Amino acid sequence: MKNFLSILIFILISINVFSQDVKFREEILDDPQKYSDTLDKFFNINEIKVFDTSHVQNQVILKNGYVKSKIINKDDWSPAKNNKIVTQIDIVFTKYPRKKDQWRTNYYQLLASRLKELFIIDAKLNSNLFEWNLVLQTDCRTEEETKNFFHGIVIKYLEVDKIKPGEEIDETPIQNPEYFQKNILKVNNFIKSQGGYKDSVILKIFDRNRNWENALIVMDWTGSMYPYAAQAVLWHALNFNKSGIKYFTFFNDGDKIKNSKKVIGNTGGIYFSKAQNLENLINTFYLVSKNGNGGDAPENDVEALLKAVDHYPEFDEIILIADNNSCVRDYSLLKQLDASVRIILCGTYYGINPQYINLAYQTGGSIHTLKSDIRNLSTKLINDTIKIGGLKYRLNESDIFENITKLSYAEYNDCGKYSMYNKTTATDILNFIAKEGGISDSSVFKVLDRHPLWQNSLVVLNWTSEMYTNSAQAVLWQKLNMKKSGINYYAFFNDGDKRRKREKKIGKTFGVYATKANNIRRVTKRFNYVKKRGKGGDDGAENDVEAVIRASMKYKDFDNLILITNNNSCVRDIKLLEYANKPIKIILSNTSEGINPQYLTIAYKTGGSVHTIDHDIYNYVIKSTVKENKPLLINGIEYVLDSKGMFQYKDKELSKSQHNCGKYEKGPALKDIFIRN
Repeated sequence: MKNFLSILIFILISINVFSQDVKFREEILDDPQKYSDTLDKFFNINEIKVFDTSHVQNQVILKNGYVKSKIINKDDWSPAKNNKIVTQIDIVFTKYPRKKDQWRTNYYQLLASRLKELFIIDAKLNSNLFEWNLVLQTDCRTEEETKNFFHGIVIKYLEVDKIKPGEEIDETPIQNPEYFQKNILKVNNFIKSQGGYKDSVILKIFDRNRNWENALIVMDWTGSMYPYAAQAVLWHALNFNKSGIKYFTFFNDGDKIKNSKKVIGNTGGIYFSKAQNLENLINTFYLVSKNGNGGDAPENDVEALLKAVDHYPEFDEIILIADNNSCVRDYSLLKQLDASVRIILCGTYYGINPQYINLAYQTGGSIHTLKSDIRNLSTKLINDTIKIGGLKYRLNESDIFENITKLSYAEYNDCGKYSMYNKTTATDILNFIAKEGGISDSSVFKVLDRHPLWQNSLVVLNWTSEMYTNSAQAVLWQKLNMKKSGINYYAFFNDGDKRRKREKKIGKTFGVYATKANNIRRVTKRFNYVKKRGKGGDDGAENDVEAVIRASMKYKDFDNLILITNNNSCVRDIKLLEYANKPIKIILSNTSEGINPQYLTIAYKTGGSVHTIDHDIYNYVIKSTVKENKPLLINGIEYVLDSKGMFQYKDKELSKSQHNCGKYEKGPALKDIFIRN
């Protein structure tokens, strides 16, 4: 009768926890011999000499005894306390005899019986949200000796009130090899407990993209994604000293909120952790698992991205690790996002969910799968169609990608209903421009709009007082055209911060501030910061060439170097051109009185070009006129080369009346100037 009641209680408990991710189904525990292969896969196997029975913090030891399943001290575990997060359960046996097939006791039946007894105490422990281990003690030679060993169950847990995700935490344990080994094992065991590696997509993508620095990782932390997303934590731990990951954000789509109460933009279930403390990071993902593991199929990806950006605004790369087969419920929030998103997709066996292509396309981001890194989507369009992974996707009239070929078995087929969104705005940038006097010269915006094929660009901005509203147009253009923008880096220069004229040395004027362009909110913060550091001098000259060289030394992997500057100022350091080793595309503002010959010289000597509101003057045009020994004619004004290879006005009167910058070109060439980065 007593056994019958135990079984009945267990069945009732099992029914009550149906909403959990149950690890051990009833039929497995009722017939463990039949499901022996399944049981073996559920556990990580660890061998030790002797289990240490001394009680330590955040650990409860439940005793069974030799070949027994009843729990002697069941009151030692208090399931009612909700401040505990279980992270690991160890079932402790002795490995005697050494070969399992020689055991007289039916091992699988004993294991199942012990598990049943455990779940009678606390049904919530029947879960796949934490690590399960079989611990086998090996330092036993006889059965009598074995009887004196500990046999039972060890529950390891965290206390919720001691976990503070997102806060800066000093490393209590020293970061020595043992520290990393312990945490790497912890993550590996967690992945194994979630079914193991379905594929190593995350590990491979991070290995391919080691240039991702100061990265903010936003991870779908719902049930099916645990073994995938945990790979990001594992990769970070394995590459800790070289990892560019600085921040993590986990989202579980609303904790355990009912599906009917999930509000777009306010679903919740979003948690933060800095990457430097592995123990805190791992504790955070256990906390997120405990508080919720999904619900309905769609997820709150964009809300998580927005909250992550608010919490950690100083990132350079934002990387979304997403479930390709789930819909993005809150795609409509996309206009609020000021960042280019790199999207790592898991589960792309049946093609890529068009929503994630749209998310990457609209933000100027990229798509990353097990085998491919797909960047610059706007440049890959042919007749509004793009081919990825053997499937074709077409832009519809609403500028949204759709599958051309519908795969009936694809889980993401119905995600299109969530894909509408409003066009993006650039309120902060427009407010800055308005505050500084408004747009009187739209040269920068129009030139960038004419050249969408300038991809992977480093843009160097003259950030002196006369250029604020003109240079800011580059960031405005990027924000309004994220899907086709190829701007990857910015550098602001203010001609030496607040240095006096006599302190400005050629090559060492400084006042140059570089930043990646992926995080537009961070870029716009630079507006006032660089302005506060200095507004330029009063001598009408700037350190354009030094700024270009310093920016090029900071970011070496760009394809297009663009200088946005003031046509009415002189280039004080034009003699530094011998150190410039990239073609410079120059966008000039304030060209109503003709082009400053110095900028033609820079374009000519570097193999670059000059661009104004109405004209694109390419290098081949400049070189062809020089070769033919003819003046370069632009808007009715003629320019010629002097004996030093510098462009000048052919009309010497013009040299005296406008752009009188010749004094900076006199004297011997500058040699052996070392420009520090």
